[in-house]
Amino acid sequence: MTHASSGPPIVLAFSVLDPSGSGGIQADIETAASLGCHCTPIITALCAEGSIPETETVSVDPTIIIEQARSVLAQMNVSAIKIGFLGSRAIAEAIHSILQDYNTIPVVSHPALSLLDDENSDHHQLVDAYTDLILPASAIANFSLFEARAISGEQDTVDTTAHAVIASGCQTAFITGTGKQTQAFQNSAYNAKGLIKNYQWQQEQPISHGSASTLAMSMAAYLAHGFNELQTIEQAQNYTWQSMRAARDIGFGRSTPHRLFWADQNIETTEDILPGTRTH
Repeated sequence: MTHASSGPPIVLAFSVLDPSGSGGIQADIETAASLGCHCTPIITALCAEGSIPETETVSVDPTIIIEQARSVLAQMNVSAIKIGFLGSRAIAEAIHSILQDYNTIPVVSHPALSLLDDENSDHHQLVDAYTDLILPASAIANFSLFEARAISGEQDTVDTTAHAVIASGCQTAFITGTGKQTQAFQNSAYNAKGLIKNYQWQQEQPISHGSASTLAMSMAAYLAHGFNELQTIEQAQNYTWQSMRAARDIGFGRSTPHRLFWADQNIETTEDILPGTRTH
């Protein structure tokens, strides 16, 4: 580890390259910069098309991923690590070896299971690889409810799904879209003691491509700034929601979160896009 610097907190990011720039590694870079951090990007896979969940992906050689990550960790003072789509089990194993050597750096992970392709042999063991190798090292693991159920193998209630995820070793599980029985959009945070909080949003959920990447990276950024996990979850939700409310239609028939909304002179005040939320 190098000497501490007076520069911005550094977040090491492993993620996919989405050529539309809406999700994946560009979302990580933009989010980190917006929140006062520097992102060091490591690409795990290449998407054939942009902003399309069913796009084909091509995995990067795990050897170059290891070399890139270790060069960053040896020469820069990394404050947090964000892990997105893995690409292959071999990549998960490579990242796992790095996490073991740098186990004091907090990790935020998101499996991005929307990119899984049953016809891609690299993807056949990705769920197990994430569960066995990445989840136990995660300070915060971020899922949609679908992803949490796929990872845990638990299809019953949200609570039992979260308990199964936590049993896999992560410190905190954050699950989005848990309020299926309520009118408000709900997210939920859990730890080993059970439910921490439900976060119910008064507005309907804005839909945009790259929101999950934005949420996971904003959590990593707040951890890098020294926030505790509960503060991180609350701040990251607010930032992501604002980015989604200010989303722009820039192609592919899907909106993209406006991660630099606060610097947009066309937005007179963030009060127009601030979310209303309550917790219980």
